[in-house]
Amino acid sequence: MSEEKKEQIQPPIHRPAIMAVRKWLLLMDDVIHVIVAIALLGAAIMMILYTIVNLRSFINWTPFSLQLQSVLMVINDALLILIIMEVLWTVLRYLKRQKFSLTPFLSIGIISSIRRILVIGAQMSIGEMHDLDKVKILFIELGINTGIILVLVIAYYIYAKVPKED
Repeated sequence: MSEEKKEQIQPPIHRPAIMAVRKWLLLMDDVIHVIVAIALLGAAIMMILYTIVNLRSFINWTPFSLQLQSVLMVINDALLILIIMEVLWTVLRYLKRQKFSLTPFLSIGIISSIRRILVIGAQMSIGEMHDLDKVKILFIELGINTGIILVLVIAYYIYAKVPKED
């Protein structure tokens, strides 16, 4: 077989130029994922600091309505930190070249919906809602978020029961 035919039969992935470009692209992919991971960690740290400020306003014996608002903000912020950390964990799993898992995304969806339900409940309990139309919309949103949680919990249950491939 001639040298020319061997080159034509050789798959493109084995060509040195393509291999070099592929290595460079994979390296850039890892670099970008590391930058994203650092940004997520920075965001989580900033949220923790912000949460501490909200917690301090609760401890300083401010008026009751402000204390309640501070506690609700701390819960909201803590759940947001959990969401950020779940996304960070997903990026880290990718960098370790571990298998893709749907579990973190289901967890993020559940936490996000619970977080929104708590915020709506807080708004209603503090008495910020005086407009009947806004209250109706919030109740609809509560129902939708409850439905989302139910669907995601069922999906999580089904996903956990499915045998995993090795």
